[in-house]
Amino acid sequence: MNSILQCLSNTPQLAEYCITDKYKNYISRNNKTKGQIVEEVAALIKVLWNGNYKCVASKDLRYVIGQYQKMFRGIEQQDSHEFLTILMDWLHSDLQTLTVPEYPREPMTASDKAWLDFTKAKESLILHLFYGQIKSIVKCTTCDKESATYECFSNLSLELPENNNICQLSQCLDMYFSGERISGWNCPACKQKRDAIKKLNISKLPPVLVIHLKRFYADTDSLSPSYKKKQNYLRFPLENLNMSPYITISESRRNTTKSYELYAVSNHYGSMESGHYTAFCKSGTYGKWFKFDDQMVTPQDASTVVSSAAYILFYTRLAPSQYITESNSSRL
Repeated sequence: MNSILQCLSNTPQLAEYCITDKYKNYISRNNKTKGQIVEEVAALIKVLWNGNYKCVASKDLRYVIGQYQKMFRGIEQQDSHEFLTILMDWLHSDLQTLTVPEYPREPMTASDKAWLDFTKAKESLILHLFYGQIKSIVKCTTCDKESATYECFSNLSLELPENNNICQLSQCLDMYFSGERISGWNCPACKQKRDAIKKLNISKLPPVLVIHLKRFYADTDSLSPSYKKKQNYLRFPLENLNMSPYITISESRRNTTKSYELYAVSNHYGSMESGHYTAFCKSGTYGKWFKFDDQMVTPQDASTVVSSAAYILFYTRLAPSQYITESNSSRL
């Protein structure tokens, strides 16, 4: 829990939203959590950034979270990705505002229409910061008929290569977006089950891109159900993560950069049964990395941020001027 909270508190847009009390204008009380989650998260972020304390306990937030999700009531370690997913859903629900979508008169792309359909009546800062959209195309191998669908995501869960102790993030992204062969697809043109190729592309990049590395897997060879952890040393860029190879043509035409900069990492050490979480976060104020290990906060050299403990990566999209500057400096 602490690791994820540190990563979120170092998300500039979210931190500013909480510290300046902007969130109070959008709290929704007509939902399951009645605005309690965002109030406690905002209170914690404020305390973390006011500079008056060396150590801050999150017991009030933990108590409120425990009221709505039993697994977080005790002191047992829980999966940080699962916590992040649930927390993001709660925050989105707590900040959700009712809006009437305005459909433009000019023709819309299928991607834009799907996005408007998804976001109508449920706008929130969380949605606009962390959510993107994936286009899935299934193509019949017999008649070449294509069928496209769109799905929104708040993070990408990537597999790690098998039997590869050292790998690149680009390899994981390539695996995710390379496509897969499926059988038994009901082809609308052939009117029968066919083999097909399923291909994914990002049709809308989010301002904040969260990447979850699937380190834990079920051990099917074990007599009793158990999970093991992949210890791959994953090399990932701290600057200029280029997502251009994985986007649709329509997304490539948007007037936004396709490159991201790393600003936080949730780390996991040990096994699923007995492990420990920490966080590396880059300070927007000092431009330096820090390690958050429970009550301990220490400066961290950027060269140590990449490790085999990296579990969840937090990237923020570069502004056009940043991309130009950093791209030029990387060529020097």
